[in-house]
Amino acid sequence: MFLIRDCGLMIEPQEGMSVEEVVNWALYAEKMNYGYIFRSDHLLPLGGEEEVRKKASLVSPECWVTLGVVAAKTTNIKFGPMVSPVGFRNPALLARMACTLDSYSNGRMCLGLGAGWYEYEYKAHGYEFPPFKVRRKEVEEGYKIVREMTEGMRVEFDGEYFSAHVECLPKPAKGKVHFIGGGRQPRIVRTLAKYVDEWNLFNIPKENYLKLKEVLDQSKPTNKRIDITQMGSFIIAKTDSELEQKLRKAAKSQGTDLTPAEFQKKLVSGGRLCGKAEEFVEQLNDKIDSGIERFYFQVLDPSDKEMVDLLTDTLKSKF
Repeated sequence: MFLIRDCGLMIEPQEGMSVEEVVNWALYAEKMNYGYIFRSDHLLPLGGEEEVRKKASLVSPECWVTLGVVAAKTTNIKFGPMVSPVGFRNPALLARMACTLDSYSNGRMCLGLGAGWYEYEYKAHGYEFPPFKVRRKEVEEGYKIVREMTEGMRVEFDGEYFSAHVECLPKPAKGKVHFIGGGRQPRIVRTLAKYVDEWNLFNIPKENYLKLKEVLDQSKPTNKRIDITQMGSFIIAKTDSELEQKLRKAAKSQGTDLTPAEFQKKLVSGGRLCGKAEEFVEQLNDKIDSGIERFYFQVLDPSDKEMVDLLTDTLKSKF
């Protein structure tokens, strides 16, 4: 049975959210019986140099510092980064960070690792931003190091980009840290299938997802279970007029002149959940039927708490 604890909230603190607000969202999610709270691992607001200058007064609290606070302030909810770029932290150090928080929180840590994509924040902090081909190889090496260490094993590895000869302490609280990988390219899916516990997809059209699911099923070791989850933005409304208003606002933010109906169709065909509560539930059920097991709802406008409350009420009453 699908329940609200099979869902989580995903927040974007780099866009101007204080540490206290991060904690408050985590406490809200825990109180409402969500199973997960995730946050992005970005060092700067999105949009590049010009946009960052416009948002210069916004706070952008560092991801792993805030995760430590969330671990201390919550009791039951699982938490983590969605996802940490491999170029920000050496994979062996990242694994130790994850195991430390996992041990402290009694096994609630979820570690997501990805290739990274936001060039400006890399260069602004003095990190190299290599071509995707290199970043893909880096994350493949990162998967191997992180997997072994977050299973409490000693790793002996020398790669082209990373090396590690160390045992991870403290040990994970429950044998291993839950490890998440994401990706839409068949090669990345084939690689992550060897290592991760969960394959997470950002909003994706159903036909594309089903093709990649075949790749995952063919690539994962026999008897290995990999959870399939989706993270992404959403729109839910009580009435037609409220939905139209939210669609107009979202379309304007994306610089499109599509009508609300056209924009909704575009969002849904692209894999997003969007509609009145009844439509929303129907779309969610279709994704569940296709094999997606958990959903992490991306809160792009923290000021629209009313929409998150409606989401929460819908999940509690319809499932």
